Amino acid sequence: MRQVRFLLPLLAAALAGAADARPLSPDEAASLDKAVGIYLRAVGRGDAEGIVAALPPRMLNVFAGATGVEVNKLKDTLVEQTASLAGETTFSDLAAKETGREADDATLPDGATVTWVVVPTSFITETGGKKARNNQSLLGLREDDKWYFLRIDGPERQQMATIAYPFLKDVSIPGAVVTPIE
Repeated sequence: MRQVRFLLPLLAAALAGAADARPLSPDEAASLDKAVGIYLRAVGRGDAEGIVAALPPRMLNVFAGATGVEVNKLKDTLVEQTASLAGETTFSDLAAKETGREADDATLPDGATVTWVVVPTSFITETGGKKARNNQSLLGLREDDKWYFLRIDGPERQQMATIAYPFLKDVSIPGAVVTPIE
């Protein structure tokens, strides 16, 4: 964790500004909708490998650097942990809002460009016989013509994401809302 605290100010200093929001192009919207569908189906099936495969490689590198674990070993660990959690929870009624999405573009300190969008999602979870409706934002990041996804459901996750994607520092991402279902 000490490494993360040391790296965060250095990376934050290299902030790349995000462009003004714009509508997704038809091709971007189609590829995003397809990728979101694949991701949500993986969540619904409890497909740990599919869920972890949707994480941005930059984030995996940040996690690996923060934990001192090789990226491939980290992926294996994340798949195991995700499978364990998926075994305890069932997901149903997974949906994503498909209309009115606005994208932003950013250039990272290494010169890579990223298109990003916040995708409102909703789903029902059942754990131990208790159900809840979840409404939360999914951050979609397009790098090298591929969409990746992150759940940023609190300040800690956003701070970690900011290490890989400095433009997120000043972005307000709606928090998750979980409502018990009786």
